Amino acid sequence: MKNIVIVFLFVISPSFLQAQSKIWNYENLNEANQNRDSVVSLSLRNQQLNDFPMEILKFKNLKYLDLSENNIKSLPKGIGSLGNLKYLNLSDNQIHSLPKEFAKIQNLSNLYLDHNGSQNLDAEFEVLSKLPNLSVLDISGDNIRSLPPSIGSLTSLEYLRLTDNEIIDLPMEFSYLKNLQVLYIDSDKFFDVSQNISVLSRLPQLKELHLEGDRIRSLPKNISSLLSLEYLYLNNNELQLLPKELLRMKSIKLIDVSDNRIPHGLLDSYEDNMAPTIKIRF
Repeated sequence: MKNIVIVFLFVISPSFLQAQSKIWNYENLNEANQNRDSVVSLSLRNQQLNDFPMEILKFKNLKYLDLSENNIKSLPKGIGSLGNLKYLNLSDNQIHSLPKEFAKIQNLSNLYLDHNGSQNLDAEFEVLSKLPNLSVLDISGDNIRSLPPSIGSLTSLEYLRLTDNEIIDLPMEFSYLKNLQVLYIDSDKFFDVSQNISVLSRLPQLKELHLEGDRIRSLPKNISSLLSLEYLYLNNNELQLLPKELLRMKSIKLIDVSDNRIPHGLLDSYEDNMAPTIKIRF
């Protein structure tokens, strides 16, 4: 007797999926407050908030929180109770410090503090260093002129964005970021590549470096010491030529030199010399 196989097909309607997504994702605080246990994602972006909504502290299953583009000035001590939080976007607020209880958010992996104005970085890094899973940090546009040595304590970082600041030198402790893979120091007219190569070359995992819009006129020959680098973005600078030492970079795959002052004939020559292993974008 032959076996009979019966296959049941379930068709899930778009309306059902939309209804289910609302269980997890909220953009209205009042609705979220009525379903506290189901709130996994909450976005209150650009809602003219002047204070951190204390109701959020009751959402124990919250993993994603976006409070960007508001006027929040401080975070409550109770924020440490959000133990499941993984993603926190506080961009474009007026937050100048983190409470020490922030260190209790042990699952936090992505933190965006960009465009909050001046901050006490030394105190902040001391708090953030206690977050074992913090891999993404954005502190762009925060009027940073120098990084304290405590930056070296953020050893779990893989992605760091320092865009649109006024940093000249990186402290030697910066080289302690052994897991850092992507670094943005772009739109910083004060950053001196030559002075910082010795620090950058000590980052064993650095694969992507952004130096766009830094008014760079020349590259140092020892840029070839960035042995792990795969992607180098130098667009929108003032370069007139590239050092031949770039060819010694064994891992490099792409160099972007668009919007510089390098003559087209020279660019064609670079493209011929670097092909096919290295792509040059101009």
